[in-house]
Order: sequence, then C-alpha cells, then structure tokens
Amino acid sequence: MAGMKYRRPAFLFLPLLLAACGSAPEHAAPILPAAPSVTRAEVRQIADAYTQMQWNGRRSLARHGNDPDGLRVDTPDKGVRRKMGYRFWWTCGSNQGMPYKWGGFDTPQQFLQRLHTDATVYAGDYASPGKIQGGDDAVSRYAAGIDCSGFVSRCWRLERPYSTRELGALCRPLGSVAELEPGDIMLLPGVHVWLFMGWKDAARSHMLIAEAGGVPVWNCAYKYVDTQHFLDEGYRPYRYRNIKD
Repeated sequence: MAGMKYRRPAFLFLPLLLAACGSAPEHAAPILPAAPSVTRAEVRQIADAYTQMQWNGRRSLARHGNDPDGLRVDTPDKGVRRKMGYRFWWTCGSNQGMPYKWGGFDTPQQFLQRLHTDATVYAGDYASPGKIQGGDDAVSRYAAGIDCSGFVSRCWRLERPYSTRELGALCRPLGSVAELEPGDIMLLPGVHVWLFMGWKDAARSHMLIAEAGGVPVWNCAYKYVDTQHFLDEGYRPYRYRNIKD
C-alpha cells in the first residue's frame, strides 16, 4: 500500500515537541471498561484517548533486536529506516498517540504505567514480515502498545482482543460503504481493520478513520484514506451487532 493513500487531518492532532529527550507533561485519559454494548459516542471517546495521549520517549524504550525471551522486537522509533511506505515516528521527547504493538492490548493508562515501572519495556513493536509470519508466537511480552484489532476491540468495549479473523463474527456486513456510520469498521480479515469515523467530502472519495498502526505511521491516529483504493484492496464495511446510536 502506498503511503500517499493516507492523509492525516491537521486539525486532529497537536504538534509534537521534538526536544532531545526532554520531558513534558504526560497524559492518558482512562477508557471505559468492557461492556455488553457500546454507543457510537463511546467509541469516539475511547479512540480519542488512544490518539491524543501524550507520552515521553527515551532511548531505553527503543529496541531493534531480540527481547529477553529471544523474540525479535522493532519499535517504531525514528531509528528505523523508512521502508515499505511506512514512516517511523516516535522520538526522544514528547509524542502523541500510543505506538502500535503486534498483539498489543494495553490501555493508555497501562501503557504509561509500564513505561514508568518496567525497566525492560519497549515502546511498540511494528508488524514486520517476521511478526506476520510468526503470528501469535511472535508477540513480545516486553513491548507495550496496541495493534489494529486490539484497538477496535477496546473501542467496542470487548472483554478481550479479537483478531481481524474474529471480528467479522461479531458483526453484520453492510451492503456498501454508503451505509457506514461512525464506529463501524472497514475489515480485511487476516490483514487489517480500522474504525470509520466520517466522510471528508460529499462524494465519499475519502473517509476519516481511526486506527492503530499501518501506513504511514505506526501509532494510534486519525487519518484520511482513499475509499476506492481500499475497496480495491478487498476491505469491506461491517457493523458491530451491539453498537447503539
């Protein structure tokens, strides 16, 4: 996927403070606990908590090598060279949005707690080809963050992380993208998922989404995506059966 198919809406994020390993106030809003159903407003509230959280990066949180269990970890910090259309983003100093972590399910508050209490924690672990090939066996318990399906699971107030292969069973498929409402998903099982949040234009050529990770930046953020491009890729619209207006 080409990075140009995504565009981050400028009004939805704060400028990053790129001070060299300096500290700034950190913030992580609490999220709602698991529940049998969720409202669309609650989905947005939880997505905001993940995309707007503020945390301080430091060199000890970066890792490009094996963790103590022998699993490869690659944090999405700027020490990674750009590849496959991806832009690696977090730096020493203030950062916004939780990092993507393969197999991750941390809440914003759990993420900050781990960064401050665990001397061996790493900030994120992007979906490298090795991670994709390893599946569940490639999940590092030393990395903190959340992945795409874990993010949707949290935003839907599910009791556990559901994989992209499982989420469809909780939903009903929609006939077309024109039926999408905020809090619905665009899903490609076994590959990726994101939350639909609205349309950029009346023609529905671009949609506003909330997601964890992927092109172009491996973090939780709001982005604009090209609707037709991702339909061509095989993504389809779904609605969680227990979402309420």
